[in-house]
Amino acid sequence: MIKQALQVSLCVTALAASYPSIGQSIPAQGPRIAFGTGVEQTDNALKTSSRERSETKSYLDLDLGYLRDSEFLRADVQYRGELASYANDTTAEDSVITGSSTIAWKVLPDRMQIDLSHDRSEQIRDSRDPDIRNNRQLRDIVSVGPAFMARLSPVDKIVLNGRYSEVSYESGEATAAPAANQTDSERVSGGLSWQHQLRKTDLLSANYQYSEVKFDEFTEELTYHQIFGTYAVTLRNSGYSISLGLNRSERESAGSDTDGFYAQASWNLRVGTHRFGVIAINQLTDSGVGLGGNALVGGNFRPTDDNFDIVDVVERTSLDIDYGFGGLCDRCDVGLRLGYDEQDFDTQPRDQKQTGFGASFGYRLTPTLKLALRGNYSETEFTQDAGGGREDELQSYGLTLDWMLSRSLSLRAWLTDEERTSDAALQGYEELYGGVSVSYRFR
Repeated sequence: MIKQALQVSLCVTALAASYPSIGQSIPAQGPRIAFGTGVEQTDNALKTSSRERSETKSYLDLDLGYLRDSEFLRADVQYRGELASYANDTTAEDSVITGSSTIAWKVLPDRMQIDLSHDRSEQIRDSRDPDIRNNRQLRDIVSVGPAFMARLSPVDKIVLNGRYSEVSYESGEATAAPAANQTDSERVSGGLSWQHQLRKTDLLSANYQYSEVKFDEFTEELTYHQIFGTYAVTLRNSGYSISLGLNRSERESAGSDTDGFYAQASWNLRVGTHRFGVIAINQLTDSGVGLGGNALVGGNFRPTDDNFDIVDVVERTSLDIDYGFGGLCDRCDVGLRLGYDEQDFDTQPRDQKQTGFGASFGYRLTPTLKLALRGNYSETEFTQDAGGGREDELQSYGLTLDWMLSRSLSLRAWLTDEERTSDAALQGYEELYGGVSVSYRFR
């Protein structure tokens, strides 16, 4: 399946929505507001192997959110604004707004709705370089389109949807490379899905998806075709889905079409205090919308992407396994995560493979004070890098202390040690950073 949230058929979106993240609680409806401030100190702000520079970052942040699910409207809005300053000027003072919103106006419930979505996030331009401010850009994705549903029988339904989307990148401080914004694009897509309810818990569907991508600076246009079938089961404490099919990308230039096999499988299970989750996928996509290859492991899995500074068709294969256990003791919880991601570019020399592992341990010292320990390791192989290939290893260890001072006021302190080794000259570094923040949430 083409990994573009803008271009997923409503059938698949509905299936994904029926499988919330393991252990995820349902948030309360209505507005959400929080603000805070913090300071972070690092001994290697630019993540360099020599001439290390320390830095102190001070920031203010504001979080705004709104959640509503009614007969005619479903809305989920979450945005965060940050104003930051740097004492040693390793980065210019700046302000950043990130977040996302999804709105579904149910014009005729179960027959017609209008979908509107927006996502704004910071993205890594090139995964071969360190994750610093100068290697990031802001990405905006805006999408709108109608969906029509027609029930053929008590157990059969047809879904037809269309979508227009714009993907744009905004250069941040010291990031304005000449080719950085050639991946700005317009995307038009449409999908047709037939859904059949085998049983109350079992759903079978056949799907076709078509999309066209036009880049502002890239001369060729891309066209995608995808046909696949999905079988999904939703039970009280578990669920799984399997999708199999074919996808094809076509360029304007002759002889540059790419065919691929589409497969996606997901499974989640809750047994007592044990929680399991697995998702595997093989698909064709394009690097202009981002590939998400750097968010395999870690405490907070940020929706960051990479490799969008060039345009190419990419076959992506990934596996993610997640496990959580809350029964080790009355006050503690354990988390484990294993990930694999492979990106095979059609024409550009950017092929890479990444494996990663993460582990966390949380212990509640008191009802209001919790200590969390975490460790992460990832290995990335750039198989086509200059000089015959390159291999990077990244490992980090850290601890976080969360203290609920009151129902609305909280304090957080953290310390992390991070090290990267690389076959490439001057690409390794060591960094020790930590900080403290306070936040207040209106309830």
